[in-house]
Amino acid sequence: MLTIKKHALKLGALGLVLGISFAACSDDDDPAPTLRSKEYKLTGSATSTTQVGTIKLTENRDSSVDMTITINKTTASTKHPYQLLAGTVAAPTETVLLNDTITGTGNAVTKTIWKNLKTVDVNGAPRKFNYDSAVAISAFAKMKFSATKDSIIAIGNIWKSAQ
Repeated sequence: MLTIKKHALKLGALGLVLGISFAACSDDDDPAPTLRSKEYKLTGSATSTTQVGTIKLTENRDSSVDMTITINKTTASTKHPYQLLAGTVAAPTETVLLNDTITGTGNAVTKTIWKNLKTVDVNGAPRKFNYDSAVAISAFAKMKFSATKDSIIAIGNIWKSAQ
């Protein structure tokens, strides 16, 4: 009889511990953050509505950002220079945020401008940079046919200027 009471006591204690353990588990953990992404339309001219490309800004889990540029049609073996400039297409400034080129293939081309960008240099000092930092900047993108031919093949407001 004493043995049965000892087993009953142990089983009761085990049941109590398991009950408390299961009750302490919770499914109300914070959900994973929703990552943001925005695609900005590039047109053939400031007055055109025909889309010729995009610039896409994407937020990563570590708060870094990625940015890509896609041009729907390029000229094979031609280096198309592009710039990100402060201001808007209608009210540009002289402030150049980025200068680069994309080499044409005769087809659509995508180039990664930023990959996992977390900091930028401002007057020689590094500053934290994230998705919110980018969308707070008034800027636009402009791409020319080539360094020697000044015709614009893609232009569009991005970030704050696109709102």
